[in-house]
Amino acid sequence: MKTTAVSTRLPEDLAITLDEVCDAMGYKKNRLIEIALREKLEDLLDAQDLNEAVTEETRFSTLDDARAGLLGSD
Repeated sequence: MKTTAVSTRLPEDLAITLDEVCDAMGYKKNRLIEIALREKLEDLLDAQDLNEAVTEETRFSTLDDARAGLLGSD
């Protein structure tokens, strides 16, 4: 897989925690950051899809309204 370098500044406490977690779990920083970023991006895209689906939905019914519609009564 082709890779691209990304540079960013982290708050010192986050950088320290990253070092500690990598040491404890045997990860390299770049691998742990890649895993975390992939998961976060997937979560954000899922949330965006859900938001779009809710926004596009034009009608919502209560359970009682749905039952009444199915039974043919008003």
